Amino acid sequence: MARIEREWKAEHEGSALASELHKVMVISHRQAKGFIDGHCVTVNGETVEKHGHRLNPGDVVKVVFDPELTYDVLPAARKLQAGPFETLWEDNHLLFVFKPAGLLTVPAEQGGEPSLAEAITESYRRRGFKRFNLYIVHRLDRFTSGVLVFAKTPEALHGLKKHFELHRLQRIYYAVLVGELPENSGTLAGHLIEHAKSLKMSVATPRKGPGGGKRMPAGAKEAVTHYRVIERLPGHTVVEVRLETGRRNQIRVQFADRGFPLLGDQVYGVESPLLDRQALHAELLGFKHPVTEEQVTVTAPMPADMEAALKALRNQARIVRAVTGVKGEEGIFQPTETRDHKLKRVARAKRFDTREEAPARTPRPRKPFTPGDRPTRPRPDSDERPRRTFGATERPARPRREDGDERPRRPFTPGDRPARPRRDEGEERPRRAFGSAERPARPRREDGEARPRKPFTPGERPARPRPDSDERPRRTFGATERSARPRREDGDERPRRPFTPGDRPARPRREDGEERPRRASGTTERPARPRREEGEARPRRTFGAAGRPAGPRREGPGERPARKPAPRTGKPKPRKP
Repeated sequence: MARIEREWKAEHEGSALASELHKVMVISHRQAKGFIDGHCVTVNGETVEKHGHRLNPGDVVKVVFDPELTYDVLPAARKLQAGPFETLWEDNHLLFVFKPAGLLTVPAEQGGEPSLAEAITESYRRRGFKRFNLYIVHRLDRFTSGVLVFAKTPEALHGLKKHFELHRLQRIYYAVLVGELPENSGTLAGHLIEHAKSLKMSVATPRKGPGGGKRMPAGAKEAVTHYRVIERLPGHTVVEVRLETGRRNQIRVQFADRGFPLLGDQVYGVESPLLDRQALHAELLGFKHPVTEEQVTVTAPMPADMEAALKALRNQARIVRAVTGVKGEEGIFQPTETRDHKLKRVARAKRFDTREEAPARTPRPRKPFTPGDRPTRPRPDSDERPRRTFGATERPARPRREDGDERPRRPFTPGDRPARPRRDEGEERPRRAFGSAERPARPRREDGEARPRKPFTPGERPARPRPDSDERPRRTFGATERSARPRREDGDERPRRPFTPGDRPARPRREDGEERPRRASGTTERPARPRREEGEARPRRTFGAAGRPAGPRREGPGERPARKPAPRTGKPKPRKP
């Protein structure tokens, strides 16, 4: 069957090609995209393969297709075609890879661009892993190359997250700056904040708060970067950067804010003919393994594009030196490095691998010992106890005792304290023998035997009886003291003190139920009240002529004479209608 041709001019500006086919030819969006993928659509005589190609007013759109064929949408190209990745180190929990510049670490929100995470997952699936999980721990910028680590198990993921949150890892970067740093080393400390519209990072500046004073804006995060100059080139500086905190675009933003942007950085700096990306490379990554707790340090070589840029800068430096006539090492920057810093740099540059352990080193030769010098210390792996040789005026060496041998005793000299004999288990402690001028030995009492009493002399206090005795302690008084009080038996009446005139007489003891005696009153005292029987009425007091007259007695216990109500005074209360 003959092919069908349709041709028209676009009227609306900015409309997509697939949408234009859908409206004009009254077909589905899928079929319109199938025509474009089948190379059936041309715009102004040129074949277009992009579904979202924008049209301008007056563009000639021509579609030639076979009605008997079905044009379907072609599947998207495999994202693995971005390029192979290089594995630096791997075990059952971690995976270190080399990330090339220009490749995303993880897929973007829009999709359609290749990423390193998808390439790794697809590679493992092709190798036979049906269920392979890859966990993202950290990222590198799209145009930054270097070491990148992924977790393969949840245990490794949780451990690595803790390392990154607490900054317990080593991250070394190499960067080429535009400009010459005045100092050899330093630290860049500040806060970074992300802009909502442009998504660019910048150094945050403190603002004035509502209550006075200055504070950082909301969302600002602390960023600390340590750097050290490695090489100085004409108009450029090569630095080694150590990150203490890992914020997004941290190195690029802080150096650009300082006035030394990275070479080739098109976002925070300017373009460069030497390099089409920022000159930043993650050279080293090291930390303690989150599962095996071994030190893991992985390094990545410098990429070819950065090496070419550095080579061009070094050649330029040679040309400048040749033109100016400088010879030798004059004018070449040589950064000072302490021995401690060098040892740390060498230690962190060691890469962890599974090589066999190095053979044991030969023992270090010992210095010949001369009398009076201090002997050399034995090796730590030796069980022998170090011996010290003493001179004629020093203390003699102490002999070594075997297991179970008794410690030798020091010979006793007159005037010294004798050594204590060793007692066996259960043996009685020996008693101390006193001299003629010392206290005599105290005899030992048997169980239950009474303690001997000290002979009492007048004027001294007698010894107290034993606590377990029921006997009451007695006090002996002298001639001028109070006589001893006789002891009363159980139930005996307490003796009364003899009454003398002017003293209060002793009260007689009443028996149970006996009536309390009444006190005899004198002529000027109040007479005793007679005792009332139960239910008998209380007698009333009779007042004299000058006293208060006796009132009438009430008949009942609750009856009370009624009183006459008081007259009302004041304005009467109005009544409610």
